[in-house]
Amino acid sequence: MNPSRPFNKNSPHHKPWVMLTAYDAIMTRAIEDGDGDLILVGDSLGRAVLGYDSENEVSLDDMIHHARAVLRKRTRCPVIVDLPFNTYNNPDQALASAKKVHAIGCDAIKLEGPLSESISTISKSGIPVVAHLGYTPQTAPSEGSKVVGKNLEQARQLLEDCLLIENAGACMLVIEMVPREVAKVITEKISIPVIGIGSGPDCDGQVLVTTDMWGDHPVAFKFLKSFGSLLDNRTKACRSYAEEVRTGAFPSDKNSFHIKQAEKEAWLKQHAT
Repeated sequence: MNPSRPFNKNSPHHKPWVMLTAYDAIMTRAIEDGDGDLILVGDSLGRAVLGYDSENEVSLDDMIHHARAVLRKRTRCPVIVDLPFNTYNNPDQALASAKKVHAIGCDAIKLEGPLSESISTISKSGIPVVAHLGYTPQTAPSEGSKVVGKNLEQARQLLEDCLLIENAGACMLVIEMVPREVAKVITEKISIPVIGIGSGPDCDGQVLVTTDMWGDHPVAFKFLKSFGSLLDNRTKACRSYAEEVRTGAFPSDKNSFHIKQAEKEAWLKQHAT
């Protein structure tokens, strides 16, 4: 196996890959126990976990800190880590950032855009690179349509970019918010696995931000489906805890530890009020 291309879409055991984001040990366990295949430590942690207004506030140190938490708990899923905004502005910077992240033990790094020179430089160093095309959140304008490839010119350019990054050495491709018909052709045309988000069901796999999938996101994107309502459950649990603390129902005696019975009487007598 080519170490810079560890994922094989032509494996006889291939089935659609399930990718989800994780930012800590708890999420990692949930994904692995929940039959996930791939873990992405995404820069989405900026909004989902760190309270930033934008993913572009996430630093390389933020990514490394959370990736280490994921890697400590990971037992089987390959872990891919995003390079955050402004950490791969040229091939030399991209390689330095990739080496810093890869050194902690992740399986691949991910970057946005058709950056063939940076992808080639990193890949030739032996570090697997996942590319991200279509809608690229780090650099996309905040206004206007986020779907990429809705007209022929855009679709053709996107396909060219996909072939470009494949030839540059990318081991996998994430395509975001691409029309289904375009995503299907891209998946058929390139030899590396294509993971879709908001790009229809014909890709080699799918990825969602886990907190969105859990129902934590206040905005209902068209491509998003909530598979749970953990936010409601967590809020309900916090309210129940607060109520029981205030009424004295928790902690009860069964939640308490006790001094040895032989010493209890002496202790109580000594400290009687």
